[in-house]
Amino acid sequence: MTPARFCENCGTALDPSQRFCGGCGQPADGTAPASGQQPMMSTPLAASAAAASNWHMPTWAWLVVGLLTAGGIGGGLYYVFDSAKPKQPVYTQAQQDSIAKQVFDDLPDNPDGIDLAKATNPTDLPPDLQKKFDNSRLSEQHKAEMAAALAPLPKIDGELVSTKGKPTISDDFSDPASGWRVGEDDKAIREYANGALQITYTAERGSAMGMLGKKAANFAMQIDATPVSGPPKFWYGLAVRQSAAQKFIVFLINPQGQYAVSKRENGQNTAVEEPFVSAAIKKGNAKNVLKLTAVDDYFVFEVNGLTVSVQEIKGYEPGDVGVIVLRSKNDVPDPTKVSFDNFKLWAAR
Repeated sequence: MTPARFCENCGTALDPSQRFCGGCGQPADGTAPASGQQPMMSTPLAASAAAASNWHMPTWAWLVVGLLTAGGIGGGLYYVFDSAKPKQPVYTQAQQDSIAKQVFDDLPDNPDGIDLAKATNPTDLPPDLQKKFDNSRLSEQHKAEMAAALAPLPKIDGELVSTKGKPTISDDFSDPASGWRVGEDDKAIREYANGALQITYTAERGSAMGMLGKKAANFAMQIDATPVSGPPKFWYGLAVRQSAAQKFIVFLINPQGQYAVSKRENGQNTAVEEPFVSAAIKKGNAKNVLKLTAVDDYFVFEVNGLTVSVQEIKGYEPGDVGVIVLRSKNDVPDPTKVSFDNFKLWAAR
């Protein structure tokens, strides 16, 4: 009888033939990884506000992005993310196989004969398999980590900024004189139309913002966002803390079910959180309710009532707030149009 084997690093039970631990990624025999390789280890989230300031995207999320999101999201995000591409660790083939097994073992058996390992993106899965992914341990782990990141931060009525009372500012866009910066240029049309604020981006690639024209410091803001038309590759969302024309933070989602966070300063774009899939996002032309809370250097990003990201972003003083549409380079020449409605902003008490 073959004696039981356990990882010398973390104690996880190992199969007799297993070369790498499925729990921590270290070699099963306890030896150090070969030169140039990095062990597969997860970084715990902060248990206090001080530790939260060092929080980064958990390792398991990068693994899912690398395995399940083939090709990224294309040319248009060059404008937002290109300047800060993280270096990915180098794994042996055996380690890659171990990672893939970890990821796909989290999904229940699929009776449809679809090879999940060949799916290019979780959002490319058929509805029944998508539901299985959304309910997998990976998805539940992300929710738990968001709650852990929020736990040490001070709250009012259970929120960083209370939204229980009447909003400080609200706008259903029925009045074209309500103050949003609209107009047309050679790249975009910003207008009050059909009871909403609409941005139509007509250039091949790039972005257009529609701003409120009011400075906000600590606040929670929310808006309904609905893609109306456009090619396959585009993003839309919220822009905040715009203290100068080229200094702001953006929270973006796309019709394929991904979100991302980025910041811009001095003509440079830095990815705060690279594109990642979320079950909270309704795909296609469905309406999504976007919410962003900013308190000092802490930012909470939500979609349809679910927190998808918590970040500390330093160096962005109070500034304007608004919406943004970002278009990637597409083979399809159709303009990108997104409708925004039911804007609300609660100033911190």
